[in-house]
Amino acid sequence: MASYKSKIDASRVRFSLAEKVHELLEDYEIISSNLYTALIPRYFNVRTLHQNVEAAIIATSYGLSSIDYAKKRYCSLDSIEAEIEESNEIGEYGGYINSYKAAKKHILNMISKGSDENLSLPSNGVFGAGLVLERLVFSFFCAHLLYSLGHRYEAHAVARLILEQIAWAHTAYQLEDIADIKKIVTTKAISNLKKTHPACGRIYGFLSKKTHIDYKSHFEFLRVENGKNVILHTQNEYYEYAEIVLHLADLYGIVWEVSQHDYLTELESIEISNGDYSIKENRPFLNIMNGHLRKIENAANK
Repeated sequence: MASYKSKIDASRVRFSLAEKVHELLEDYEIISSNLYTALIPRYFNVRTLHQNVEAAIIATSYGLSSIDYAKKRYCSLDSIEAEIEESNEIGEYGGYINSYKAAKKHILNMISKGSDENLSLPSNGVFGAGLVLERLVFSFFCAHLLYSLGHRYEAHAVARLILEQIAWAHTAYQLEDIADIKKIVTTKAISNLKKTHPACGRIYGFLSKKTHIDYKSHFEFLRVENGKNVILHTQNEYYEYAEIVLHLADLYGIVWEVSQHDYLTELESIEISNGDYSIKENRPFLNIMNGHLRKIENAANK
């Protein structure tokens, strides 16, 4: 019989065009004219790629017959290098992007720690928890894309969904009977997780307020300028966004290890003793999380 790990491995999404698009949208640079817009990966830092794409856009926009001519006439490598250098400066937005990347790395590192041993099949609850947690990699991407675009409330709604799914997994792994698993209530699952990790309750309360926008919240995206009402369609609260993404990644790591510890080669977020677990106060990801938040705070105060 195949091991649990091999079954999980077989269920994972293989590298695909969709994943390439995700990687691009995680951190991109915009090259644009009045007519056309192109996105290229910011982290490539390839000057010639930037120059070639810009030249193609300019030539197409202005009906030039030669991309080489557009490159020589309108695309200066010096100005491109200045743009790239400026875009690479760690400001609040850059600090948020790096926070998301750290969160993603932590999550993927957790998933990669599966044992190669031919272990017994898991209970229904453990299997269900693993299934729910693995698919959250792409939920994190969805929240990140909305945060990076400045869509605060929509992103918080996805983040709330992520937290609910983490809490569901935390409750489900302890159950065997399918009927009991089907009866899991999200709010009760949040309460259960809150007992062992109080931050869960604080985060869930905050996300719920932002998800259910009441009248008092309208003043967060409404301004009066020159006697006219102005609606803010985006908000650049990058410290807030980074804090949510990083805390969710930390909770993810804890619940992943709690629910899957029998199938993991090592534990870094929790300790198991006599069948009970405790959360490590010195878990490595806390230092990473606090470091990224400090950098965003410092950038905001410059």
